[in-house]
Amino acid sequence: MYRVLLGDLDLIPTISNELISYHVDVIYNKEDFYNATYQNKYDLFVLNYYYYDVYKELKDTGDTTSTLFIDEYYDIYHLKNVFKIADDYILKPLNLQEFKARVDYQIKKLYNIKKDIVSYKDMYFHIKTKQLYKNNTKVKLAPNEVKLLEYFLCRIETPLLKDR
Repeated sequence: MYRVLLGDLDLIPTISNELISYHVDVIYNKEDFYNATYQNKYDLFVLNYYYYDVYKELKDTGDTTSTLFIDEYYDIYHLKNVFKIADDYILKPLNLQEFKARVDYQIKKLYNIKKDIVSYKDMYFHIKTKQLYKNNTKVKLAPNEVKLLEYFLCRIETPLLKDR
């Protein structure tokens, strides 16, 4: 089950029904945000613009969690700031179908969702069995190579940050 961190109190009753297939943790203030992100690994942050500054601090440390910001009013300043660090932005009041579609898209984009086999050129990697095949021939890999290969192949279309 994918984990979502929700930081918008106005939306808790509304969104809880839309995100029923996800494990959702709710934060109530910036301190909760720090604690939650320290204690857990999340697949997606759904945050009010109120959390922009604390999320920016986290992003500056190299965090690559997908993020959807929600805001009450449209302002080009907010929009430009959000797209410097986040993946998506949506205005209130929410269209629930659009919101659910955007959340599902972020999860799909991040994980190439539910694929048992990831293919790249002439290679196939079975995620469950951790086996790599090139030209239909099994390739022997060391355990660390398997971890790295899985990490990179599952994020083919996702930009990766350089280590600082």
